[in-house]
Amino acid sequence: MQRYFLNNEISETFTLTSDADAFQHFGRVLRAKIGSQAEFVTPSQKVIYIAEVETLDRHEMVLRVIDEKDAGDIELPISIDLIVSPLKNDRSDWLVQKATELGANRIIFTKMTRTVANWDRQLPKKQQRLQKIAQAAAEQSHRLKIPEIVFMSWQDMLKVPKDAGIVAWEESARHNEHAALVSVVNHHQHSKLAMLFGPEGGLTENEIQDLSHHDFLSAGLGPRILRAETAPLYALSAVSLLCELV
Repeated sequence: MQRYFLNNEISETFTLTSDADAFQHFGRVLRAKIGSQAEFVTPSQKVIYIAEVETLDRHEMVLRVIDEKDAGDIELPISIDLIVSPLKNDRSDWLVQKATELGANRIIFTKMTRTVANWDRQLPKKQQRLQKIAQAAAEQSHRLKIPEIVFMSWQDMLKVPKDAGIVAWEESARHNEHAALVSVVNHHQHSKLAMLFGPEGGLTENEIQDLSHHDFLSAGLGPRILRAETAPLYALSAVSLLCELV
């Protein structure tokens, strides 16, 4: 059953107008009709409402709540801020989609020394596009929240509150470091973890030192060199394995 996020709490009956994303997808893309059902998540994120279409026209859709269920433990037990560089072409789109499916709490884009993509003139449009991608992915994967897409300067990013920080660094992998990620995850469940990944050209020594001074621990992600859009997904998958499947 399709899931949608609402911006407000609802009563027994509620209305979606034609300018709402849920109306556009449920009503027009999926061609909902009288009796069609979908799941809805409100800002409280505590209950999943199952609602049925009662009336429908070109301008609005009236739905009636027919059931509700406890939201359960859908989200990762660790709140993860994924910190990444803007990437070339559509790879950032793909990264946001997959990171959302894997449970990221927030995705922070930060320009780094070797960042190739230049988004300076299109930040508002980029943010809006990536936020829509995150919402669609959250609905598809039946999450309870939509990751926030944020753009930050390097200095502002360093000040982001966290209980622990990990920076994936290929030099750590070359030196056969393989314990840091597992150790941090095992000791910081039910807390806030920041995980940073460099751009296509990698992080500089100065950036690694800067991160070290702000309590980021360098970690290897295995013996293979991963692409800038692959490494964050590898790490999120590893967190899910350690927290949810072991």
